[in-house]
Amino acid sequence: MKIVSPHFFILGLLSLTLLPQPGAVVNGQQRSREEILKEAGRLVTDAERKKGEAYKKVQAGGDRKLILESEKVVAESLEKAIELWREARHDARLRNGVEELTRIYSVIGEYDRVVDRLTREAEYWQERGDVAEQVHTLYLLGIRQMQMKREASSIETLERVSAMSRSAGLRSLEANLLTTLASLYDKAGRLKEAESNRQTAKELWAILSTEPAKPPARVPPATIPDQWVDLPTAPAAAEYRVIAGVNEAVLVNRSSKGIEFVSFGCVALGGDKKTRVLDGLVGMGLNHGGVRPGSYYQPFTKLNGPLNGWTDEKMGCEGAAKMTLIEARFDDGSVWKAGGIDWVVP
Repeated sequence: MKIVSPHFFILGLLSLTLLPQPGAVVNGQQRSREEILKEAGRLVTDAERKKGEAYKKVQAGGDRKLILESEKVVAESLEKAIELWREARHDARLRNGVEELTRIYSVIGEYDRVVDRLTREAEYWQERGDVAEQVHTLYLLGIRQMQMKREASSIETLERVSAMSRSAGLRSLEANLLTTLASLYDKAGRLKEAESNRQTAKELWAILSTEPAKPPARVPPATIPDQWVDLPTAPAAAEYRVIAGVNEAVLVNRSSKGIEFVSFGCVALGGDKKTRVLDGLVGMGLNHGGVRPGSYYQPFTKLNGPLNGWTDEKMGCEGAAKMTLIEARFDDGSVWKAGGIDWVVP
């Protein structure tokens, strides 16, 4: 399993790949939904890893064209993965993938691709009979058009979506739409329409504020991963503390200085009994002095979670490697790193 940072973003030019329907026979074998999702996750994860490598080279003084080239690789993989998520009916990843894909197109100026992709996605949700997703997709189209300075087209799209959201009873979306349209009307000199939209949006928000709030989704308590190890000289260590009545795993600052940034990764024990850093997992920072001595970070929800946004595979380290703190930056500018220190496993 390759370990990648979830902070790498996906950009690039994409090409459409048509893939078989769920349960289709590929090379004489029928693929399961799990196999389809695993392939989609592998495609994007591998591409994100290459993107991360390109960023590191540029940070070291390399040509920024390396990032553009890596974006193209990521984009091609994301395009294929989107069709796989559609095939597997993984709606959440399909939605997120399309949103990321069109964000990419908008950044690099591929207007026609934005319109084509979101128009086809809206038709897909219409065929599925999901009016809410169809409306949200067209709303995203209007936002992308606005971001790409096609204000007239954005107004036309959002006016249509406003009527659709009203018919479908999507009041929260309608209120957002009217507010967005009001800003576009202002730019177009349509001041009376802008003021009318703001007033209607205000009335909708007033109605929505009286409705009972949905209870937040319950998140299981964070636990210390089985692979975790506290290195002997590390400035922070894992322990459990009761937070809001829940026993949560946290990383406590056991040094005498504030910690502004921590980075986690996979390490192995070298033949010289020294720690060897293999891969990075995630980083986490706090400004304004960071985490003071005796206080803590809460990284374990993420460290117990999936490898990235595109796969069900859990974050972790391969083989006998251990997960631990690999770097800490202090408020005085000094840095602690795990590489090369003595490793004493309890």
